Amino acid sequence: MSTLLHKLIFVLLIITLACQFFVSYFAQRGSQAPAMPTIPVSLVRKIPASSLHVSKPTWWLESRFHFSFADYWDPKRMNFGALRVVNDDLVKPHAGFGAHPHRDAEIFSYVLNGQLTHQDSMGSRESLPRGCVQYMSAGTGVSHSEMNDHDETCRFLQVWIMPDKRGHKPNYGSSQYEPTDRHNKLLQVLSGTSAAPSWPSIHRNGCISLHQDANVFVSESDAGKEYELELGPKRQAYLLCMEGSMQVNDEKLQMRDAAAVKSDDRRSTLVKLATQQGAHFMVIELAQSDD
Repeated sequence: MSTLLHKLIFVLLIITLACQFFVSYFAQRGSQAPAMPTIPVSLVRKIPASSLHVSKPTWWLESRFHFSFADYWDPKRMNFGALRVVNDDLVKPHAGFGAHPHRDAEIFSYVLNGQLTHQDSMGSRESLPRGCVQYMSAGTGVSHSEMNDHDETCRFLQVWIMPDKRGHKPNYGSSQYEPTDRHNKLLQVLSGTSAAPSWPSIHRNGCISLHQDANVFVSESDAGKEYELELGPKRQAYLLCMEGSMQVNDEKLQMRDAAAVKSDDRRSTLVKLATQQGAHFMVIELAQSDD
């Protein structure tokens, strides 16, 4: 009887320990939060600097066109949604674009080197240096000039965005920033008709409003800085590496390279930016199109 009793006690002990193990295991499993769905990574289309059209129509101007412009026409490069023109311009000292008309376009210039002087038929005139923004809503019609009145070459990006409708009242505006405003952060320089994305590291210090569903950010980031941008459903972005080098998901960009990114129609996608060696870049985020 003693041997049988010992065996029975041993079996009961094993059963008790097993029950305790499974109770503890399933209790831990039940306390864990459900796994969050992962956001798919966006597909990136690189636009190499070497593929941009270089225009040298006169002694004082050298331009690189991202889209069809002036005497350059490519049916595959007409626009990217409402984004119609991106020109990377170099203007020699004491020269520039004399007075000329525009209408029904949202136009802004971002200065990279030197100073750019704007003057228009609305009475606006000012010169702005590196890191500043000049904006003009051409609307029903306006004339303006863009000159380099100084002693060093001026480099600037000029961007045209198609407005949400024709016939807006013409308007001019500008924003001046300090280098700290865009250092290792995403400085929003223009906002649109819809809510801006709520990305980490966004800094707002007064931005100009566009007549279109588009948002523009710039950053001058040190080596090793990383950003994760969630691109909402039916949104797209055009990224420009203006100076330095960076990586957009798996694509490496050098100075003057660009990248076009589109999200899914029904869900967000992820855009990962890394500036291993430091970069000065622009992100134009806007509503998606079939372009």
